[in-house]
Amino acid sequence: MSAAFVWPPRHAPGFPPGCADAGDVLGRMAETAGREVTMIVVTSALRASVEEAGDHDAGLRTVRDSLVLVASGTDCGRWSASYYGKDLVLIRPGAADPPRMRFADGVRHGWAWGRVQLGGSKAQRRESLLFACYEVSMAARLRRDRPGIQETRSAPVIGGAPHVLGVAQAASLLAGVLVRPLGGGDGVRGAAPDEDPRMPGVPSADGWTKTVEGRTATDFYAVTDVHDIEWGTLSRTGGARLAEGNAHELLPTAEAWLAGRSSTAEVLRETYRLRLAREHALVEHLRTLSEAVRPTGQLHATLGDGLSGLVPDGTVMRAAVTAANRRTEGRMHSGVGVTPLSSLEFPAARERAYFSLHVTKTLKGTACPEAALHEFGKPLDTESAAYAVDYLRGLARAGAGQPGHHHLLHARRWRDWWLEHLPSSARAAFVRL
Repeated sequence: MSAAFVWPPRHAPGFPPGCADAGDVLGRMAETAGREVTMIVVTSALRASVEEAGDHDAGLRTVRDSLVLVASGTDCGRWSASYYGKDLVLIRPGAADPPRMRFADGVRHGWAWGRVQLGGSKAQRRESLLFACYEVSMAARLRRDRPGIQETRSAPVIGGAPHVLGVAQAASLLAGVLVRPLGGGDGVRGAAPDEDPRMPGVPSADGWTKTVEGRTATDFYAVTDVHDIEWGTLSRTGGARLAEGNAHELLPTAEAWLAGRSSTAEVLRETYRLRLAREHALVEHLRTLSEAVRPTGQLHATLGDGLSGLVPDGTVMRAAVTAANRRTEGRMHSGVGVTPLSSLEFPAARERAYFSLHVTKTLKGTACPEAALHEFGKPLDTESAAYAVDYLRGLARAGAGQPGHHHLLHARRWRDWWLEHLPSSARAAFVRL
């Protein structure tokens, strides 16, 4: 069994060179620090950056470059900087006050800090740090979304959440992504050198360049994403719940918290346990996708809850997503967008694949084959088109600020492609949106 943490730390996948993986740094700190450490987490408004850039990869790059600037522009002194997803972690031994934070222009950030008491075995100390990172990350997210919150310490920020959030908002906050490289004591092998540190068995985003170098004109560009990882997916034919989302699972806990029936400490312990189970399910799901396309293709963990890469054709990818959705049935399932690479430049192929992924999102909850996979250039039939337009019409009625509204913005951006893929009978209704 491989170790879950290594030292020197691995590179944080997808970040610029020199950025250490947060899990490895926290694992080392658990071994070497004294009885107390001080932790800061800086998070980012990724969706806003993606919408502004009009491209997921470009928006993610902007966010990660900004976090690197935050770390380099802050008078860190003894602070160790590490990274994961869309977050920066600053940590140092002992009790300290946070340094002055300097933020770059162009990305909305939120940050929070706390002091963590360490004791017990090495595993217990590690668990304390990972649990603290969960709490501080949530506080950073709440301050990012509620800039009027002046308090920066994580405990009072989270403790005050019931006064500023509704039940659904609280559940969404509690469902935040964990910084947790699975492996070792978790009963799952740790990640190999070419795998994502947080996702054993899934190739790292850092291997994407090598995959690109080996491309052929007959390859297909593929991108996957878990449908509604927060709120799950309802059947649009029978009303049954096809998959339960992270936040949906936490609604009863959030309701008890806001009603005062559960303390903040009790809520955090329970939600952390449930989030760990979700992280295991996500890794299981993504690993199944990745393994199903080998040895003819390669998918990388380029997205938080999705993969991208090259496969020989759409048939291979459909078999992979079918296997992964069956593996985590009722917990999560993905959609996949694919496009023939042929002579396209990668940015053009990537955008086409994202459009096709967006098509799967408009059809989620239906029995249409395109709810699982859509290939760019393949027109929708009358039934699929009706479901897609109905979904977008519902988003338009709900208005801005409602869950899923960004899918309507995507549809407007890709208006011409939609018109190419819709049958003539559905085009007028789509244009009216």
